[in-house]
This record gives sequence, C-alpha cells and structure tokens, in this order.
Amino acid sequence: MSVPWFHPAVPFRCLGPECGDCCSGKHGPGAVWVNDSEIEALAAHLGLSVAEFTLQHVRAVNGHLSLREKPNFDCTFYEAGKGCTVYAARPSQCRTYPFWSKVMAAKWKWDSEAEVCPGIGAEGASTPASEVEGLLAEDQARFPDGRPSK
Repeated sequence: MSVPWFHPAVPFRCLGPECGDCCSGKHGPGAVWVNDSEIEALAAHLGLSVAEFTLQHVRAVNGHLSLREKPNFDCTFYEAGKGCTVYAARPSQCRTYPFWSKVMAAKWKWDSEAEVCPGIGAEGASTPASEVEGLLAEDQARFPDGRPSK
C-alpha cells in the first residue's frame, strides 16, 4: 500500500483573524453548505430558534442550503480582524478546510489551493498526516458525493 503524498505532514497553519481569506469575499462569492444538524448547532450557539436562524442566515442554492453572504461576499459570520464569530459551532466545511477531498486528491491540487490560501506553506507551518486524515475523513463523510455546485 502506498503512502499518501501528504505523509508525514503538510505545511499548513491557519493564519487566523489576520487572514480570513477563506471566510471573506476576497475571492468572490461562495457557498458554505450547511445541513440540518449544523443549522441546529449554529442556532443554539446564537440563542435563536432554528426557524429564526434559517430566516436570518440561510439561503437556498441549487436545492441545497448555504449560509448567507454579506453584500461584499463575506460569510455572514465573518468580521474582518476578528474572524469567525461562531467559531465554536462552525460548520464541517469550515472546520475541515483546506483538507477537503478535492484539494487532498493530489499534490498539484494542494499546490494550486496555496494560490488562494496563505496558510498553505506559511512559515513554520506543519500539520501532521494523522490530523489531515481525520479532517479528510470528516470531509468525506459530510460530502460523500462531493460538494454541491454553486
């Protein structure tokens, strides 16, 4: 059995609020896909009913549910300089980035993602393969057929 390309570790470190590239609209519109359990967790985190949360923060995109975006395409829960305001309850898509199946499928895809994620290759960055594998498994369980298209 061959060892995945990302063993023993990959050069990644989330740069936190000072970055926010994956949460901001810097690269244009996006979609943060959410399911019922993620909506329930976010609603509880904010002290809202599921109905209130859904009305205020969720939109339908091609038959799937996504968090709304601000007019500048930032995630509804992203605040520049502060970061994610619902970090403890953030959806799986956010927890697992950039360790998504489509990114981890090949080294060249990882290198391509580095063009939009400054945490990839950041100085002193290292994420062990065991952690990558756990996040990749979570991503694959959440999106077994891949992410919906926008």
